[in-house]
Amino acid sequence: MASGRLDLFIAKVPIHTVVLTLNCSDSASELLAIPRNAPITLKRGTIKQAIQIQFLEGRECFADFMEMNYALARQFQLTALRRYLLTYNQADQSLTIKPSPLSDTTALLTSSLLGSSTLSVGYELLSRLGIPERQGMIIKVRHGRNIGRFRLHVPANLSDDRLRLSAHWLQKWKLSPNQQYFVQFDQRNIIISLSPVPPNSGRP
Repeated sequence: MASGRLDLFIAKVPIHTVVLTLNCSDSASELLAIPRNAPITLKRGTIKQAIQIQFLEGRECFADFMEMNYALARQFQLTALRRYLLTYNQADQSLTIKPSPLSDTTALLTSSLLGSSTLSVGYELLSRLGIPERQGMIIKVRHGRNIGRFRLHVPANLSDDRLRLSAHWLQKWKLSPNQQYFVQFDQRNIIISLSPVPPNSGRP
């Protein structure tokens, strides 16, 4: 068994083909164990379809992703820009797919000059959390019992991995600027949760 979490993109690829771009993060993907040019059965619940897997390398990215055409995504009731768990079973050469909407990491929280209604999320952090890249999208932020609604801003710098809130919210929610926080994103309700970094978490 081998597994990995990937973001879904709709692309102009052959109808029964899934293209995987792996090793975007620091560790090697287990899904590289899928044999090349072998027939694979994609499964989700009772839905099954024989597919071909292709691998692409050398693409600049911060999170692994897969591409398929709209018809295949619709057949499996999959949504673009969502994160899914793929599990490969060598015994029957099947690839099971299911939603994996929760992602977390640590990030540096800094003060933003963009205004109190804006949340700025660096592109690298955006990718790690599985947040859709939609400038101006409404996104909620929770810290303890506090919750607010903000408009998403994504800086142009692709290697930016910081999270920025205005000084107003940092002070109101008693958040410390220039400190690392544990950040979790839930794709189901478009909400970011902030909490102190757990002790001995082993995270950078």
